[in-house]
Amino acid sequence: MRQTRDLTIASLKMLVRDRTALLGAAIFPVLFLLVFSLYDLSITPVGDFGVGDTVAGIDYFDYVLPGMLALGLMNVTMTGTAVSVARFRETGVLRRLAAAPVSPAAFITGQVLARLVIALVQVLLLLGLGLLLGGTVVGSPVLLLSFATVGNLVFIALGLAIAGRAPSVEGANNLAALATMPLMFLSGMFFPVASLPSGVQRVAEALPITPLVDAMRAICLEGATFTDLSSPLLSVVIWVPISFLLAHVGFRMVVPGRGLWRLRRGSPVPG
Repeated sequence: MRQTRDLTIASLKMLVRDRTALLGAAIFPVLFLLVFSLYDLSITPVGDFGVGDTVAGIDYFDYVLPGMLALGLMNVTMTGTAVSVARFRETGVLRRLAAAPVSPAAFITGQVLARLVIALVQVLLLLGLGLLLGGTVVGSPVLLLSFATVGNLVFIALGLAIAGRAPSVEGANNLAALATMPLMFLSGMFFPVASLPSGVQRVAEALPITPLVDAMRAICLEGATFTDLSSPLLSVVIWVPISFLLAHVGFRMVVPGRGLWRLRRGSPVPG
């Protein structure tokens, strides 16, 4: 526990000091929010939680705001984790940690907790900006942050999986961008999933971010409660072990109590 605490604090300090990376992760959803707030549009969404049934037409900015919250946390956690861990490997940090009395479990937990803090701050800032720009949130902010936390766990693990497969920092950045595109445009962030072709809908519904966006939108627009959202919560929770399994396979870490670290065969580790 002490090792995990120290590594969490150290990871959080490194993330805060890397202002360029933080600004890069934060500016993308902020720009989206600013642009979408300029449009005077309405939309009649069709979703699993009755948005289209309870409201004949809603402001498009209100519709897209929950998607921007999900985009912000995905950008910070998945892309940020992939690039950071790839940089650790490329600069030899992981190799030095392998020689130190530090368990992989403590290192990974420290990274996850530090990213969770940064991502939740990001969601709060985006939520505050959205409200200042005229957005509507009628549900519980605490429930919104709870779903964001579970979603963060999924995206952090996917970021680790990407870092394990990428040969370099540039490769991790490119792979993360490639993975982000379908998650952005097929999840209902910008437009209702129901407007997609039926075959594509099935693919979209299987993505980890789709139930997260649905749940956050139901909280913001309808004031949905925890019991109303048991189905999307289960869908997101199921993705947590799946994503960490993908991270384990891609990164090839051995986490029994001997502190052994084994990077993917062929990964470049400087001397």
